[in-house]
Amino acid sequence: MKRYLLLLLGALCGIVSAEERSTYWSRSTWDDPERGFLWYATPRQPVAPPETLRPMTEMSNKELGEAIERLLNIAVEQQTPETVRSYLLAQQYAMNRASRFSDVFRRTVWASPELDYSLRGRPANALAVAAYDAQRVQARNGTSAALAATHGLFFFFKGDCSYCHQLAPVLNMYQRAYGVEVFPVSLDGGTLPEFPNARRDNGSARKLQVNAVPALFLADKRSGAIQPIGYGLMSLEDIVTRVHTLTRTQPGEEY
Repeated sequence: MKRYLLLLLGALCGIVSAEERSTYWSRSTWDDPERGFLWYATPRQPVAPPETLRPMTEMSNKELGEAIERLLNIAVEQQTPETVRSYLLAQQYAMNRASRFSDVFRRTVWASPELDYSLRGRPANALAVAAYDAQRVQARNGTSAALAATHGLFFFFKGDCSYCHQLAPVLNMYQRAYGVEVFPVSLDGGTLPEFPNARRDNGSARKLQVNAVPALFLADKRSGAIQPIGYGLMSLEDIVTRVHTLTRTQPGEEY
């Protein structure tokens, strides 16, 4: 009977692979949850070696990203020089591919003026930036000066509004510099030192849905069209820029 048990034990042990047999009996079930509870060790899931992957040159960007992620997981799990090397080689290939694309991208833009955003928007060249900014300033200033004969600004304010008191001298400067007439409208009957003859609101604020002060509206004296310039405290440059943008450009043209 004893001999029969030994033969049975030997047969069962033979089922375990040679690699697992070398360390199987030296470990404890309590220390290694992957160790077999009785006689059989839990089989490990085979990990596909890096060399079985499809050649990287044939992969799309999405496939390459997924392959690099798999190789990283394998390298972190196994932590062998071979797996780490495979991951680094794949990562290096991806970086080289991206670098080459970036170079082809810029070469294509250089040869295709219709694709060069710097020719339509703000240039990147330092020498061109100064000329571009000067040209824009001249265009903005010219717009306000040209609108002086046909447009005016409605200025809605309150006498107890601190921002209104700060915006009033800016509007006074704008009026003197460009000739655009400012029509001050008081919502509470108060006045401002720069505009002592302000008119009291007669319902126009409600029609224009003025819900905050200070508020600026650009009005066309010929057609009666009115459009908001903005709310809150603004600088002289802000007013000039907004008037030009709203009257001389289309959405996205200079953005």
